[in-house]
Amino acid sequence: MTSSDEVFRIGVVGDLHSHFDEIDVHQLNEQGYDLIFFTGDLGGGAQGSSLHMARIMSDLDGPVLVMPGNNDTVDITELGAELLHRHGLHMIRAIATHHEEPGDIGLCGYSHHPIEVGNRHVSLIAARPHSMGGPNLSFADHLAQTYNIHSLAESASRLNSLIDEAHSEIIFLAHNGPYGLGGEPNDIWGCDFKAGAGDWGDTDLAEAIDYALSANKRVLAVVAGHMHLMTKQKVERPWKVASNGVEYINAARVPRIFNQNDEVYRHHVCMTLSQSELDVKEVLLTQ
Repeated sequence: MTSSDEVFRIGVVGDLHSHFDEIDVHQLNEQGYDLIFFTGDLGGGAQGSSLHMARIMSDLDGPVLVMPGNNDTVDITELGAELLHRHGLHMIRAIATHHEEPGDIGLCGYSHHPIEVGNRHVSLIAARPHSMGGPNLSFADHLAQTYNIHSLAESASRLNSLIDEAHSEIIFLAHNGPYGLGGEPNDIWGCDFKAGAGDWGDTDLAEAIDYALSANKRVLAVVAGHMHLMTKQKVERPWKVASNGVEYINAARVPRIFNQNDEVYRHHVCMTLSQSELDVKEVLLTQ
């Protein structure tokens, strides 16, 4: 994917949980993003809820990548086909070992998506799909059947193989963030729903980030969602944390459509990659 301008702009839409409609499609299309990334959890976990969101999302213009979340497993066999509905395609296979640039819209996971901005080459690496966070491999049977992944160690190894083939600069795309950024309930990926559970980040993603840095590759950002910014204790998490030169971004403001001061706001994050820097900001659009 190449931007025609001197910047490459990525719109990041956090966990939907069914909060997405035709107004969002119109507003995001007006932003003119070079790529839109959805962090997952499209529906509410009920049969058909993710598919309903996918039908609406299929009207977005330009390239779109969707990271399946833990709530999307119930519809996963039909989800890709719904995303590609406008092209008349009937099936999409979730990318496991293939290194492909995306079409207009599709699922991602264990995949490499190169982008260019001017003379700058950056690799987007999509991490493990369907993550629920915590110390265990989520949906182990599905990951084994679809991606041939049987453990967190195998998952880290698969990500490392993508890093080996990546450009010198990397942005990780994920559903859940990495382990290592704090274990308090209001830390960016700390567990707020189980007392004493601590850091709920993905250990395989953390290992992949460390591997990339040890290979002298620059990790520009890690973009994810899953752990809602407003915790169960009604404390706001930080949506962005910088550590060791890496920007960690949690876009899961849930609900992402909300009323405030007699206005309806719709949330997403804008990442602007120029030939020299990366700028990240929250965006609230009114309808």
